[in-house]
Amino acid sequence: MQVQFLTYGDASDRKLEYELGKIHLLPVYERLRRSNNKILALLQTLFIPWIFRNELRQTNLLKTNQIWGGWVAVVTKWFLRKPLLARCGYEYYDFCRKQGCSRTYLFFAYWISKFVYKNASQIHVATHSDKELIQDEFKILPSKVEVRSNWIDTDQFKLFHPKNVKSNRVLLVGRLSFEKNIPLLFHALGNTGIGVDLVGDGSLKTELIDLAKKLNLDARFLGRFPNSKMPYIYNKYTVYVLCSNYEGNPKALLEAMACGLAVIGTNVPGIREVIINGKNGILVPVDSPALRKSIQTLLADKLFCQRLGKNARKNILKNNSIENAVTKEYSVYKKLMAD
Repeated sequence: MQVQFLTYGDASDRKLEYELGKIHLLPVYERLRRSNNKILALLQTLFIPWIFRNELRQTNLLKTNQIWGGWVAVVTKWFLRKPLLARCGYEYYDFCRKQGCSRTYLFFAYWISKFVYKNASQIHVATHSDKELIQDEFKILPSKVEVRSNWIDTDQFKLFHPKNVKSNRVLLVGRLSFEKNIPLLFHALGNTGIGVDLVGDGSLKTELIDLAKKLNLDARFLGRFPNSKMPYIYNKYTVYVLCSNYEGNPKALLEAMACGLAVIGTNVPGIREVIINGKNGILVPVDSPALRKSIQTLLADKLFCQRLGKNARKNILKNNSIENAVTKEYSVYKKLMAD
């Protein structure tokens, strides 16, 4: 099977071709001049199917991995009469709503989402809650929407049994932003003697550094790492915490579970679809004392911690392995191309 990957970069994207193997890159701004005017840039995208018509005619199936920009795939579908698979790792309109975006932005987010959903041949979402939302909010038939959770390379993300495991520290991986609700974790760990290491960056870093000092919390901001380094990072810890206000299908949580960490998550959409309380992790209310108690319990009870970690790994192997994802995805390709 030949794959063509339309990117919104320029000729510099060509450096990725070696890593992508047989995937053929089509950088949009290698042929178009990028406009600094947002309206003109948006109008430009409508001409992408025509500009790349010779390459796109060779395709049997179109796929988009996000809603923003999905109108290009819809126009291509109309132009070439090809089936379209629309996938989103999180429901875009709902995410914008939770982010507190302006009413104008929400208006566009809603109608762009509806435009893509209505015109897609099949829709894949990461969670059951997103499926229900798309059915209810956009009046999409249930048969058109399927749940396909994020996948993990379980050969790469696994337990290594490294030396020097940090026994009195917990790990959090993610953007330093509002939705991750990191102050909840800081308040839970303040003056406990338990430290926290944070992998990631974001707009709240300075604010969080100040809060850690105020709470007498040993918080280390480690910055970003290439994904290839993350298995080694996870393996330095026994406990992973995700205390978000909301999530889609959090990849970092799945990676931590694949590496056999005991995980703690807040009982919110996205997280509670992954963690089964007491089985493969611990769910807690959005409450600092409850979070503190769960962290202290896991750090003190090594056998319980190990049992949750083993079950977490088994859960990922069963539901989120790349092998299962590829098999299911390929079957959908064949069905859509046969229709």
